[in-house]
Amino acid sequence: MPRSRAMRVRGASSRRRTGIVLACAAVSAAALLTGCTTTGIGSSGPKTDKVGLSGARLSDPFQVVLLDNLAEQAGEQKVDMLPATNADEDAAKQVTDIVTLLSQNVGGVITIPVDSDAIVPAIQQADKRGVPVVTVDVAPNGGKAYMVVRADNVLMAREACEEMGKRLNGKGTVLELQGALGSANGRDRTEGFNQCMTTTFPGIKVVSKPTDWDSQKATDAAQSVLSSQQIDGIYEASDTVMQAGVTKVLQQQGKYVKAGQPGHVVTISIDGGTEALAQIRDGYQDALVPQPVDLYSRYAIKYIGDALAGKAQAAGPTDHGSQIVVDAHGNLADMLPASIVTAANASDPALWGNKS
Repeated sequence: MPRSRAMRVRGASSRRRTGIVLACAAVSAAALLTGCTTTGIGSSGPKTDKVGLSGARLSDPFQVVLLDNLAEQAGEQKVDMLPATNADEDAAKQVTDIVTLLSQNVGGVITIPVDSDAIVPAIQQADKRGVPVVTVDVAPNGGKAYMVVRADNVLMAREACEEMGKRLNGKGTVLELQGALGSANGRDRTEGFNQCMTTTFPGIKVVSKPTDWDSQKATDAAQSVLSSQQIDGIYEASDTVMQAGVTKVLQQQGKYVKAGQPGHVVTISIDGGTEALAQIRDGYQDALVPQPVDLYSRYAIKYIGDALAGKAQAAGPTDHGSQIVVDAHGNLADMLPASIVTAANASDPALWGNKS
């Protein structure tokens, strides 16, 4: 987030703990949040059929496209959705935003969490009021959500691994720029990639460096590793976070070379931002696995509509090529598929990065 992107969970443990403290402080002052106090939310009347939308950062191109798609889907599926609130990547503000939506008697909430931990008290309070919550891209680390709508990040990472292994012919050294391992997306994108490399491409050495979804940390890691050893490939857990810095480092070191030319460093990423797609079309990046924003929006709206209609959900295969699973925190999660993008389809107008 995960927010997937863009929509990224800032995953350093200290920040997550800070987010929870700030979230509790923000709402306990108003005596609103049960996760921090013992009082409930004041209400001016019965729940409505309106759906509240809590955004993480509206200036993020990924989120702009996602929110536009959500609004479009809400119209098509006849769901009455309020304009998005903007947490501006402030976990405490997002909790306050959701508390405010609950006090307005919304019937449901869709949220793109800033932080997997800090969002939990807000979800708990919504559940206490009988208000269903659907989270998009980023899974909460607790609480009782009606549904988590996210990509199968383990599968995305495996697809990136398989493409990398194929292009390196099963040999060489790859720099893995990890996300925040305290977030579900970060963990999955690392575990999927490394499990695949270990079992399928044992001839490839992986050098892993944490970045906590931080652009400067990714740049520093790339600078350090690329200047000290031979690197044949780079796997970016998020191109929207890491690509600009990695490109700069490659250019500075004379390694920004097109595919097929001597010295080219194979680059595979997850997310599918505008610049990454442009670099694939120009021949400098090899492939990426994009966030399926169209599916996020379609099924987030479907699930909140189902919740308002009182429909129960269960684990198992869906009718749209995905699997609903019970995640590590007991929530149902629709793990949506995503496919590899190469030069052959990098201009597809359906890709979110080509809309931003």
